[in-house]
Amino acid sequence: MKEIKDMTLREKIGQLVFAGFPGYEYDEHLKKLVEEYKLGNIILFTRNVKNIKQLHDLNYKIHEEIKKHTGNMPLISIDQEGGIVTRIMEEATFLPGSMSIAATNAHNAYLLGKISGEELRALGINMNLAPSLDVNNNPLNPVIGVRSYSDKPEVVSKYGLEFIKGLQESGIIATAKHFPGHGDTEADSHYSLPVVPHSKERLHMIELAPFKAAIKAGVDSIMSAHVFFTAYEEGNLPGTLSKNVLTNLLREELGFDGLIVSDCMEMKAISDNYTTPKGVLMGLLAGLDMVFVSQTLENQVKSLELVYEAVKDGTFPEALLDEKVERVLKYKKRISKIMEEHFYNVNYEEKEKLVLKVESKELASKVVDNSFTKVRGKDYYPNKKTLVIATEPYATTIAEDQVSKRSIVDMIKANNLEIDSIKINVRPTEEEIKNIVNKAKGYEQVLVFTFNAKFYKSQADLIYELDNYVKDLYVISTRNPYDIHSFNFVENYYCLYEYTPNSVNTVIKFLKGDLKPIGNLPISLDLPISVGASLYVGLDDYPHEKNLEYLKLLKAEGIEKVFISGHMPEVNDSFEKELKEVLEFAKELDLKVILDVSKAMYEKLEIENIYSLRLDFGFSDEDIINLVKEDKFIIELNASTLTKKRLDYLKHNGVDLRKLRVSHNFYPKPETG
Repeated sequence: MKEIKDMTLREKIGQLVFAGFPGYEYDEHLKKLVEEYKLGNIILFTRNVKNIKQLHDLNYKIHEEIKKHTGNMPLISIDQEGGIVTRIMEEATFLPGSMSIAATNAHNAYLLGKISGEELRALGINMNLAPSLDVNNNPLNPVIGVRSYSDKPEVVSKYGLEFIKGLQESGIIATAKHFPGHGDTEADSHYSLPVVPHSKERLHMIELAPFKAAIKAGVDSIMSAHVFFTAYEEGNLPGTLSKNVLTNLLREELGFDGLIVSDCMEMKAISDNYTTPKGVLMGLLAGLDMVFVSQTLENQVKSLELVYEAVKDGTFPEALLDEKVERVLKYKKRISKIMEEHFYNVNYEEKEKLVLKVESKELASKVVDNSFTKVRGKDYYPNKKTLVIATEPYATTIAEDQVSKRSIVDMIKANNLEIDSIKINVRPTEEEIKNIVNKAKGYEQVLVFTFNAKFYKSQADLIYELDNYVKDLYVISTRNPYDIHSFNFVENYYCLYEYTPNSVNTVIKFLKGDLKPIGNLPISLDLPISVGASLYVGLDDYPHEKNLEYLKLLKAEGIEKVFISGHMPEVNDSFEKELKEVLEFAKELDLKVILDVSKAMYEKLEIENIYSLRLDFGFSDEDIINLVKEDKFIIELNASTLTKKRLDYLKHNGVDLRKLRVSHNFYPKPETG
């Protein structure tokens, strides 16, 4: 291998960059990057994989060309997490996802990590961008979810460390991601910049705990998150570009001396706010050792050129560049011996035999079988007249890349099960729901396999309608266990944590009666408690200017719901004027106002800019029905006075009860609790 003292500036910079490319072969895209810009590393996606022979030969060519033109072995990386984030979907072992593994025992994480490492190594891949050590404690997280082991940091640490151990025992680089934690977000950094508003104390206790454990255990690499952490930065600067996060926290405070790598710098959290090339330079200066520019040749070239110019003009000190290159070369030297023993100097037939090993496939399948979890309700019996309703697998996020085309309904038919089935889209239409419900009335039991119903709400609409007519209704989530939050009334609820070939086989065994669910739920399905605030408008004790300042404080603290009573008898003459200004300002701040009114006050006020109208005394059943039909805002009823008789009347007269909220009276003032 070439030493740093013998390397040109282009060769040094090329060691810090991973690039992706579009096809199955070593093409002009790669040729340009390797020969002109001395690119030293590659990232692979499903778009680069036709079969394992093609992938093996492609990687062999990449190794040859990069060694020839740079003097050093490349790092070839891939996101082979398992479950919904799997790039090699045929022939190699289709690993269970993290939450599937966590529904079983931790030793499985080690065994599967070792299988993954050995198979990747045999195919010429020496770096796995896994596991996710994010603590998924936010049910609304759109991008992590089942990619996490759990919502408990100790469980994430336990299973994540076992997977890392298995990978690194095989000799390849494991990558813990997404530092300092992407679990408690409600935005996807592929599309926008998520924010984590927690204190340093909270981050150390929850989000950072698995990473600290991984550092102590000797993980090779840590990937940064394109997430803004308010405890460490200002001005919406994401962790990937933050010296406070990467250098001061990760490198110095936590003592990590391995490779710090970025997530893809073409994701919108970076590209929309900084541009990819500028983000690459900012990240390297902030503490990254290596960056991923995974998609376009234009961004790859511009990034390499910008870094080159920054070194030339002194913006990027060459001493700092050398420090990063030395760290990269240290890992390449270690891994080159492994690759010689298991990739370069082994004939293809032996490597193919390892990748196709039946025992590995059987273990992966068994783990998914054992992960199948019965959350609540009664057992399923296969000998009744049964209807199965199931979605197709669907890539919900960019991280998933592509999904397996195998479907539950197709496999029911292929196995000649005496079960009727209906295939639905993840967003069934009202007409489809109506037709399905009519058909379902003729069955003793109906099983609905949901796919991210937490986000694709019309699946929940289907279940709501079925619940009115089907005696034995079973719901089985196939990707997101938090689906239950969309239909908490369902009595029989089961969970799978992925929609993959393995989980489809699990479903077939279950439908036949050959498999009972024995998995343990790795997360809590209790809804998190969110904090709101009360604001008193038109009272002398609560000056208007202070109320407006209070709204700013609520926004800064991440509190989004504000309750205002619109009919307190002691309000002053400026109430209506102040209320209008408060509602307008709350809308500017994107706060959700719940306004509590009597009928007399409702008829007096011109109400706009509110999230929910809470109906206090004076409203008749007919008034409520008309307000729901108007659909101007969410209608909220007083749970302290609401009766079953009223609810039954509303439902009988066409009110969809899911469109109503209820709340009890509580004001944090003396003698009102």
